[in-house]
Amino acid sequence: MSEEIVSEDAFSGLTIVSPETHGRYSPLERMALRAREKWGTVAGAFEQLETSNDEILSAYYDPVFSLRPVQRVPSFTLGRPWRTYFYCGGRGSGKTHAGACAVIEEAQADPHARILIVGPTYTEIQKNQLKGPSGILTLAPPWFKPEHRKNDKQLVFPNGVVADYLPAQDADKFRGYGYSFEWLDEIIAWKRDPVAVFKECLRVGRGITPRMRDMGLSSRRMITTTPAGTPIFREILEDREGLVIGRSTTFDNAANLDPAYIRQARRSAATSPDGRQEYLGDLRWHMDATVYRHVQWDRYRVRSLEAIPPRRLLRLASKKLFDLVVVSVDPATGEKDSSDTHGVVVEGIREEDDELYHSYVLEDRSKKSPDPVWVQLAAAAFHKWKHLAERCLVLVESNTGGSQNRKLMQLHDSSVPVVLVRAGRGTGGSKADRARPVAMLAAAGYVHMVGRHERLEKQLSKFTGAEGGHSRDDGPDAFAWPIYKYVARSTKMRGTVSLTEDDEGEEDSEE
Repeated sequence: MSEEIVSEDAFSGLTIVSPETHGRYSPLERMALRAREKWGTVAGAFEQLETSNDEILSAYYDPVFSLRPVQRVPSFTLGRPWRTYFYCGGRGSGKTHAGACAVIEEAQADPHARILIVGPTYTEIQKNQLKGPSGILTLAPPWFKPEHRKNDKQLVFPNGVVADYLPAQDADKFRGYGYSFEWLDEIIAWKRDPVAVFKECLRVGRGITPRMRDMGLSSRRMITTTPAGTPIFREILEDREGLVIGRSTTFDNAANLDPAYIRQARRSAATSPDGRQEYLGDLRWHMDATVYRHVQWDRYRVRSLEAIPPRRLLRLASKKLFDLVVVSVDPATGEKDSSDTHGVVVEGIREEDDELYHSYVLEDRSKKSPDPVWVQLAAAAFHKWKHLAERCLVLVESNTGGSQNRKLMQLHDSSVPVVLVRAGRGTGGSKADRARPVAMLAAAGYVHMVGRHERLEKQLSKFTGAEGGHSRDDGPDAFAWPIYKYVARSTKMRGTVSLTEDDEGEEDSEE
């Protein structure tokens, strides 16, 4: 089926801020480039330029000097009024850094400002927008660091400016407020009626201060997100008055990212539309709702275990075939005896010579049954495959059965280590949300079928993750969980999906 691609045509008539239009380098980067051109090195540049200590401190701490043009709010870029800066960037392009700095700059510039910070959940707001490496509390200079009043869900800056933070979960919670500046982050991860929450943000963005009156400014908002073809994107693009688009790729910020991650991102961006969306910031709406539509399983298929090439890196060569073997289980829901399927899929995970993690699908033991036969199936698979890995475990989704799933396995075979995972309310909260980063990794060649698994591959070809697909989706969800948890979330592959405690849900310790 075809897909509609939102390209420059969708942004026609809008002002676009990008590295191509406004430059690629921050003030500090430009200074370094000039120093290297003039003296052949950046060492001692401040001394050569006879910079004062105050100027050095300002350059080090003031976020203005570290921002590339696309990361700065338009009032400093366009020289004319704006209302919404919609910064659509690839993962790792510096969106959170930009949003945090925008809040700090607004608070510094206007002592009467009233600021609203919105993120997917309270956990994600605090971990990323406030306390993370690019969070407000991290980036604010020492002389302007806000006090975090956690009980009040507020930041209070030294000049009295208050910034409230609220999760995008209940539109009614926003009523009664009035703000002069808003930072809305990662709207693709807003899960509870995101359009209603966004519309309420528009309604409460009605505050105005004396400075704003003097400068002819309206209340403004900065939206920072990786793009996705969702209804909230259409909603934002419909109202074009005062709308400015920021566009940046992951690779614009490559100097600040792990080289292994950049290699993985380049491969994904080159091999799938989802990769181009995630890393190049392309915005597209898919007419074909199947999640694995771009994956060519044959391209990266391995005929047999013997066909898996040996690892040649010295630190890897002496290891077993796999670093980890996971017997992944998505138990049947018990809704219909005639159609319930226990998803049981075995996967081997290992670090390859490219220093990135790959997953190998070894076996599909999924079976229809109203009884909890997954226990016997998983235990048998564990003992069959454990000799091939440094570590082997059974991973069981606990949304159905809860902690009882571990007790069932212990009663059947106490030697089998079990890890429970629970789909939470955030990015990993639905089958489709877990499957999307897995599909991107599979399209880029990080997932290999060992032999043929016709039933599973047929299910994957039809998988949409829509509600009500229990019987047909238990196999695909069992397939996705190990890759989502141990590959997409690994340090070296970090960035494929943004995770928080709410995303992954509860997880018990291995026993």
